[in-house]
Amino acid sequence: MQQIELLEKKHIIFYLGLLLILGLGIRFYYFPYDVPIATDGFFSFVYAVKTVFEVSLPVGYTVTNTGWSNFLSLFFMFSDTSQPLHLMHIQRSLSIVLSSLTIIPAFFIFKRFVNVKFAIFGCFLLAVEPRLLLISLEGINFSLFFFLFVSAIALFLNKTNVSLFLTFVCIACASLVRYEAILLIIPFSIMFFVKFKGKKTIWKFLGIIFVLTIILVPISILRIQATEEYCYDSVFGVNCGKDGTISNLLDRLASVNDKVVGIPDKDDPIYNTNSSMIEHFLFLSVSYLVKFLGLVLVPFFIFFVILRIVLFIRKRKLGLNFDQKVILSTTCIMLLPAIYAYGRGIEEVKYVLIIIPIVCILSISGLKLVSDKISKNRNLLIISIVAVLILSIMFIESEKRDVVHNYESLLIGQEIIKKTSTINSFNQDGYMKAASLINSWPELPNHNEKGKLEQEFIKIRTSNYDNVLDLIIDSKKYGLKYLVIDQDDEIFYELRKNPTNYPYLDKKFDSKDYGYTNNFKIYEINYRILENGKDG
Repeated sequence: MQQIELLEKKHIIFYLGLLLILGLGIRFYYFPYDVPIATDGFFSFVYAVKTVFEVSLPVGYTVTNTGWSNFLSLFFMFSDTSQPLHLMHIQRSLSIVLSSLTIIPAFFIFKRFVNVKFAIFGCFLLAVEPRLLLISLEGINFSLFFFLFVSAIALFLNKTNVSLFLTFVCIACASLVRYEAILLIIPFSIMFFVKFKGKKTIWKFLGIIFVLTIILVPISILRIQATEEYCYDSVFGVNCGKDGTISNLLDRLASVNDKVVGIPDKDDPIYNTNSSMIEHFLFLSVSYLVKFLGLVLVPFFIFFVILRIVLFIRKRKLGLNFDQKVILSTTCIMLLPAIYAYGRGIEEVKYVLIIIPIVCILSISGLKLVSDKISKNRNLLIISIVAVLILSIMFIESEKRDVVHNYESLLIGQEIIKKTSTINSFNQDGYMKAASLINSWPELPNHNEKGKLEQEFIKIRTSNYDNVLDLIIDSKKYGLKYLVIDQDDEIFYELRKNPTNYPYLDKKFDSKDYGYTNNFKIYEINYRILENGKDG
């Protein structure tokens, strides 16, 4: 019997190892080696580097979450800091590794619902899930947060004293990475008392909370000390400094209150409505939530989930066991931030990716039920694996960022930074921050009066104008000296077609002259010719 168990463990380790290699392989295949981080991960990068340079939490920077940056700084500390792109590669690599490693705690969750074979198939679904894969390439905090979330569930379901304590260690660490994870205390605490009863239960729970506290409190104090120059009004009076967890929760509650019971904000593109604020908030929240929950099922989960729903209806088996209640309650509580974000009009699928473990469970349980009724179940699994892999790769290919365009956008950004600090908006102008960072390295961006990263250039939105002339005339007061033209912005269509009609624009850069794949041009504005033409 022991030999059989040992053999089974070896098989499990072997297949999980293969899946880990597969997950890492696909992710590193799509790794954008020549492109810097320009999404939400950029601030995390700057904060992590400053932490290393200053050997402490950067003073004066108000951040929503610092856990990911603190984690990165541990690796940056022992790395070559002379090249920012090298450090960004480390950031992306860590995100990729954590995203791939999530299959390990996930396996122990799946094994509680199906046998080993289908639990491994569930890990396969997780390893090749395209949205988790693509988001890991961005180097943002989600991969670490998701790993801790899945680990917390797996540990809690194990129900040993050690695993229960480690569950709340994961919650504490996850709260430092994404503050909303502190909400997990609610369902886990409730389910703890549902499962465990007796006189010792309360003392065990107090010990668990103590572990959570000794992790969160010291870091919260350091965060408050680093931001003590910023004071704000709260329900507790005037407070100075932000702990990054509770303070952020209170800020979001205040924001919801403003949106729901406040007056329409004419400067807000979402809340400038004259309709009921509550109805407007709920409409946005519910409609976007339904929309993105549906999108998460694409490209392959939708088939498995529909299958599971059909089987559920046929069996009409109601009632949830303890494990199911744990997963459902923790997932539902983590959908609250999604409701808040969608109520603000933010349209991003990442807020509902937290449901993927549940979706995986539904998928593998449905497939197992079908497999049990078919004699050739091995063929069913093989067909499913091939179909999932094909659909995943197709989705990634359709949604992946254009690496060549992004890299050339970075090069254009570096050219612009050399010439001016005021530009018009253009496609992929998000790489301006990275271009500025690389050009000034190792000097890092300062923070503004609100503690956010100071943008060292002015970006003028072209969407506010109907033609080039109005844009130039109105933007002169901002110091606009150059125009960046790409192949997409409609306002520059006539300029691209007939540049001779614009004698006051002098072409200084053309991407075609440098062998670029994409079309970028930089024009210098000659205000003297423009003014003379107007006078004439």
